[in-house]
Amino acid sequence: MILTQPDTPSGIARVRFDIERVDYAAPEASGRQGGVQAGWPLWAARFEIDRADPESADLWQAFFDRLRGRIRRFYAIDPTRRLPKLYRFGFAGLVRAGTATPFTGPATSWSQAIDANGNALLILNGLPAAFQISVGDQIGFRWDAAGAGAGNMMRRTMARAVLPATSTGAGQAQVTIEPPLNTALVPSGAIAHLDNPACVMQLVPEDSQIGPIGAGGALAGATITAIQDLRA
Repeated sequence: MILTQPDTPSGIARVRFDIERVDYAAPEASGRQGGVQAGWPLWAARFEIDRADPESADLWQAFFDRLRGRIRRFYAIDPTRRLPKLYRFGFAGLVRAGTATPFTGPATSWSQAIDANGNALLILNGLPAAFQISVGDQIGFRWDAAGAGAGNMMRRTMARAVLPATSTGAGQAQVTIEPPLNTALVPSGAIAHLDNPACVMQLVPEDSQIGPIGAGGALAGATITAIQDLRA
């Protein structure tokens, strides 16, 4: 079963979406501090709720309960970057380069290359001409897993732009991203999109807590901590 985090007016006050790495230190006698990647980087999230009205408090409590600790998964969205920074009000009026087709967020195709310095370069096609991607913008990827129609979740992951990029007149942009996409898990047919990027996460119960609810039903505070569940 897959859930979606509540999106309420008196909800998330602060959020962190960070790349959690599993690396080993590899120091050398020269003093150089090397590092070895031991596992694929995953997204970790922390949502902090300060004070929520009674209706929102009920939604957060129900969401927390329905996750059943680590058993269920949910789609996690960074509410600070639902859309690219320069298009935070949406894509109205934008069309794909060379066409009259409205642009609504998805790219027509994508690929990834790794340059000589190990940087992951994401190539997006089918964007509007001169479309600007800012540092910190998120690019989402979604695809159907085998058996998704039988109640399994749609797979999702995302990557963050770490350098600005502007698409060409043909609507192609080359974006430097972190973390690199694990193409052994993310299929080439996955849809790359700039609207509401999300990833599948599971609760970290020992670091999560719904705070006390007052006599009037208002929630005093809560912390939801989660880690990505990345599968093919």
